[in-house]
Amino acid sequence: MLQNERVTTPIWKKIIYLIIVIIVFILQIMLYYFAVAGSFQNSSLLYVLGIVLAVLVSLHIINSDAQASYKVTWITLIFILPFFFSLLYFSNSTAKRLPKRKRRKLEKLLNEHKKEVFRFYNDSDSFVNRMAKLIYEDSYYPTYNNTKVLFFKDASIKHKHMIESIKKAKKYVYLEYFILSDGKLLNELMDVLEVLGEKGIEIKILYDDIGSKRALSNKTINRLINIPNLKLAVYEPLGLNINPAFNYRDHRKICIIDGRYSYCGGDNLADEYIHLKERFGFWRDNAVFLDGEATYSFLAMFVEMWYTSTKEEIKIREHLANNINEYTNNYVIPFSDGPNTDTHTAYDVFQSLINTATKSLYISTPYLIIDDEMLNAICLASKSGVDVKVLVPKIPDKKTVFMFTRAHYKKLLKSGVKIYEFTPGFNHAKNIIVDDKYAFCGTINMDYRSLFLHYECGVVIMHDEEIKKMTDDFLKAISESYNYTLDDWNSRNPLAKFFAFLLRIFAPML
Repeated sequence: MLQNERVTTPIWKKIIYLIIVIIVFILQIMLYYFAVAGSFQNSSLLYVLGIVLAVLVSLHIINSDAQASYKVTWITLIFILPFFFSLLYFSNSTAKRLPKRKRRKLEKLLNEHKKEVFRFYNDSDSFVNRMAKLIYEDSYYPTYNNTKVLFFKDASIKHKHMIESIKKAKKYVYLEYFILSDGKLLNELMDVLEVLGEKGIEIKILYDDIGSKRALSNKTINRLINIPNLKLAVYEPLGLNINPAFNYRDHRKICIIDGRYSYCGGDNLADEYIHLKERFGFWRDNAVFLDGEATYSFLAMFVEMWYTSTKEEIKIREHLANNINEYTNNYVIPFSDGPNTDTHTAYDVFQSLINTATKSLYISTPYLIIDDEMLNAICLASKSGVDVKVLVPKIPDKKTVFMFTRAHYKKLLKSGVKIYEFTPGFNHAKNIIVDDKYAFCGTINMDYRSLFLHYECGVVIMHDEEIKKMTDDFLKAISESYNYTLDDWNSRNPLAKFFAFLLRIFAPML
């Protein structure tokens, strides 16, 4: 069994890690002194070297493929502290992708999934073809038109449905979640998994260490690893080691059953998501269930992250379902951002959805911290006559991030975008609905961290009856929300305006 790093790491390793951390910390303090105090007081040579380094690194950043606002933030910081932030930039920019040898191995595992040749679909709607081509070129995920979709307007409904599906598993259950948390939800799931494990069902669970570190006790971990036929793994455990990849988290939420059924949405395996524990009032979340071949793509995503975390290979072809029903009235494209790609698929998908809107554009997100290009696209849609509505929380889970979200309101409001702040509780649902014909649902927030840093996943759904249910749920949510106006913006506290202006510079690093 693959056990959690906090359980298995011997004390002598932790002591070595601690010593290394202390040494690096001291070196960073010395670097700060020489870069700032030394440069301006004692050493003109060091000052010149700092300026030269800042110019060279800035030129490198300018020629990179990053978004303009992301470049501006890093260049500003590097000119303030050239040595420190140059080191930090390269540590972060090289940490997302896997080493070449590991990537080649992973490519072999995913090769079967990528063998499907892209084809244009015989459809009068050209956007279907464009979206299919975009996602395929960015990440090789194919389009399916034989998968049943079920939309859940509430995570508690989804959880009950998922538990019943897991109980019926015949071969395996794979779970990948950002947060595993002690509580009634996880206890209920473990009760079911214990029964399955005794029957010989293969169970694999992957969770993110940062997401679960404070929420998951060693007692629960030990119960999980003692379930027969269950393997538990943690993505990028922090411990006391030094790893630049700590900034790139596995933010996905996926459940795969027998290669046929899959779930994806904004909810984690924690009690607040199904209203057993209250945080910020009513917790609003959405999810989708897929029955059909589109589940193959979620399986490929799990294979990718499982190998990245454990070096254990899962043969995709051996884990596909054979008894798939035929559905031909929709188009479904699961996709993800992973450690073996350089693309930002989610950003491209969101931009494409926004740009194609002709009648309505509905966006639900817990955070709205986006670059100027996406902000301009939303504003342009509104100015062109599209009914643009954006739903964000009224009650924040992170006050600083909430200030960043509101910092983007002015331009949107002036362009005619209607902004609603969810008052019954916290809006955690992540979806985009366009013209009642196209929709996205998944784990991806509209912020820099989700769009450019984290490993995320979601589903683009086109021409499916469930999209109407998504629209109805969105409209119901905004009917219960506060309509934030330009007058509200102008009447803000002057101090809040100043901080929003000042902190927006650092938005790309959030």
